[in-house]
Amino acid sequence: MRGCLGGCMGRIAAMLLLLGAGGAVWYWWPEISAQLGRPSGVSAAAEMAPSEQLAAQAEEKLLRMNGGATGDVILSGAEIESLLLYRFSDRWPRGVSAPSVEMREGELVLGLQVSRDALPRLPDFESLLSFLPDTVPVQLRGRVLALGTGEAALMVHRLDASAVPIPRRLFPLVLSHLQGSRVPGVPPEAILLPLPEGVRSLRIDGSSLVISPAS
Repeated sequence: MRGCLGGCMGRIAAMLLLLGAGGAVWYWWPEISAQLGRPSGVSAAAEMAPSEQLAAQAEEKLLRMNGGATGDVILSGAEIESLLLYRFSDRWPRGVSAPSVEMREGELVLGLQVSRDALPRLPDFESLLSFLPDTVPVQLRGRVLALGTGEAALMVHRLDASAVPIPRRLFPLVLSHLQGSRVPGVPPEAILLPLPEGVRSLRIDGSSLVISPAS
């Protein structure tokens, strides 16, 4: 009897383990199948890298909204970055390239690669320039808002060059060089980003930019 009981209990335990494993496979199957179908060495993050395809996808969303579609448009950081790289590359002045986009804590972080020659050369800036490489990684962080003119503004509250914080009093000078010139009616601590007409508001929700059309 004891042997039978032990054997029965063992079979029951094995069956429970198999059921648990089967349930786990069923629950995680979408992720498992995605991983199995993904080429070796390619991660989900890599698949979401900026691309022409993502730029077209984002552009289609915005065109639908501009054509009168209702509802919010949601863009990922990779989609915004793709638009800047593949649709609006001519918006940057000479010496400014490789825009990157990240969203965190309700703010947008815009990264740029800037030629040192494209940065302002004034006494306040000379001591910093002497320590910077020929191509300077510049990072701007701030909140976004729609201007209602086919443009959005990134209201910058932090500006770093090669991870060195730039004094706030120099923001207008640096930002004017990054976008080619000062734009009338735009605050000096802001940099313009392109948007379609008919946008009512913008907000960042997690890692996405939510664009609300005008009603």
